[in-house]
Amino acid sequence: MPVSSPVSSQSAVVLIIDPEPQNQRTMRDRLMRLGYTARTTDDYESATAILEATPPDVVMITGIAGSPEEVDTIQPQLNRWGIPVVNLTIDASGAATQVLPGSLPTLSDAELKMRLDAALQSRKLHETLAMENARLAAERLYDPLTGLFNRRYMMIRVEEEIKRSSRRGYALSCLLVDVDKFDGVNETWGHPVGDSVLRDMAHIVTRTLRGSDIVARYRDDQFIGLLTDTDASGAQVAANRLRDEVAAHDFLNAASSVPIKLTASVGIAYWMPSTKPGEGTWEPQLIALAERALKAAKLSGQNRLVMLQAA
Repeated sequence: MPVSSPVSSQSAVVLIIDPEPQNQRTMRDRLMRLGYTARTTDDYESATAILEATPPDVVMITGIAGSPEEVDTIQPQLNRWGIPVVNLTIDASGAATQVLPGSLPTLSDAELKMRLDAALQSRKLHETLAMENARLAAERLYDPLTGLFNRRYMMIRVEEEIKRSSRRGYALSCLLVDVDKFDGVNETWGHPVGDSVLRDMAHIVTRTLRGSDIVARYRDDQFIGLLTDTDASGAQVAANRLRDEVAAHDFLNAASSVPIKLTASVGIAYWMPSTKPGEGTWEPQLIALAERALKAAKLSGQNRLVMLQAA
């Protein structure tokens, strides 16, 4: 009677660790009959090289358990790839099995397949969890609408860049960009059109600023750019170029044949570390200063730029 399996073993690769060539051949042939792909090795040193070069799906220890030190040599690679271990010298309850030197543990095909498939299932769950963790990490750092980094990521990076600028003595500037009268777009054309405008804005900001600059969606219709190694004049040039790009852009409107024309206001905060020892230990409030500059720009009208210097 064929042995049922909750997990397909057609493509599962099992690495057998056993010092006896005859045991290797016996177990390899047996696994192949059960539908697995089998590889063999004599010791843990060789197993480490195999795990690093071509990781299997499962590692099986058959006639030798090895010393704790030997087993520990493969653990980093097992952890790296999330590879489970089936140790046939230990039964399913965790108790040691009686295995004569040079022989294999006595295990039926059903028991062997059950243990291997349980290991494969655990790896599948591990991979699913890893993918979910990666997705959650992306959600924590990326804005789903524009694909840019989000405010959380920028708050982390601004502290890192201030420390970097302090060490190197280079200027650091921050641009905070706000779409003028964006609420009117949503009110007139609806949120789908507003979302399209924000995606266009993300493209404009990223293509206008340098590849080395850090760009994120800050909140709602606001975008932020951290300009590394950039002083006040460089930040002003970048901000004016950005305002010109926004004003010249035709924002597509799916609800009308006429494109939407918009402008943007920009607040700039820039900072130059002190060259004097013991001075210039300014706390990371660059973004807060850029917010003040943007507020002043919005109060003075549309398509304006205000710059403030951090002390």
